[in-house]
Amino acid sequence: RSEAHHEQREQVDEIRTRLGILTPRESEVLEKVVVGKSNKVIASDLGLSTRTVEIHRSRVMEKMQADSLAHLVRMYVAVEGESD
Repeated sequence: RSEAHHEQREQVDEIRTRLGILTPRESEVLEKVVVGKSNKVIASDLGLSTRTVEIHRSRVMEKMQADSLAHLVRMYVAVEGESD
């Protein structure tokens, strides 16, 4: 059990490191993506073009090493869960 907890802790630390390399704008886009907002809605919220949001979203996926939106959400939730 302790080893599993240690491994999970390392994974969360790795995710935090990845989050730390996002630009402030990429972080804003990430926060909106993980709650299910569409690119169009995010663009409207942030005063950007949809294409710009698509680029930010793509960079977030790359920097976070997420292979799907579901994977990205799981990583985000894991880190948020550790904050509580």
